[in-house]
Amino acid sequence: MIPMSRKCNVSPCPELSLKVRDDLTLAGFTTLLQSGLYLDARQGCSIGELLSGLPGFTEEYIAANVQTIFYNGLPADDLAQQLKGESGVVAVSAAMPGLAGAIFRKGGFHASLRTSAAALPEGDKTEQPIRIRLKLFNMIAKDRGVPILHQGCVVFAADLRKFLSYRAQLADNISHAEVDQVSLDTKHLVTFLDSTQYIHLSIRTKI
Repeated sequence: MIPMSRKCNVSPCPELSLKVRDDLTLAGFTTLLQSGLYLDARQGCSIGELLSGLPGFTEEYIAANVQTIFYNGLPADDLAQQLKGESGVVAVSAAMPGLAGAIFRKGGFHASLRTSAAALPEGDKTEQPIRIRLKLFNMIAKDRGVPILHQGCVVFAADLRKFLSYRAQLADNISHAEVDQVSLDTKHLVTFLDSTQYIHLSIRTKI
């Protein structure tokens, strides 16, 4: 997998750094990750490899907490499943309630955490990375969202704009913004988000 970093790993995009007033506000931003963060992964990368590249997603954490995985809308119960094509969507969550949880919850796949994906067939090999939209839900977003936002992740600018439009209190608690290390008046944040497609977003209580 091409690991997350402080630089955009999807395509050249601006780096937006936000400072919020307190830890409670920062925690409120973790639900943004339900809309998805974007990662470029190599062809044939496994779901397990993709997740293990995120901060705090240790083998033990994944085995204990990640109970439901969908890949392109279909349930996946094998962390060794390969990611292929031009793009894809992976959604992960903790246990879902009721019958849906019983149906879609992963099986025991501790062994898959230790198993690398099989090599791609010769005809499928390509150097073009696959762009993954990774959606994090419920306790997964709550548990691991703050470290991800601290480190920084690539998100769709329109998703952040929509997120803030429905959460005026969170928007009001943004005390400082920078774009590529240049200060941005928070009053102009919406205008900036309308002007670009992807952003590399990081959020802290201190910048």
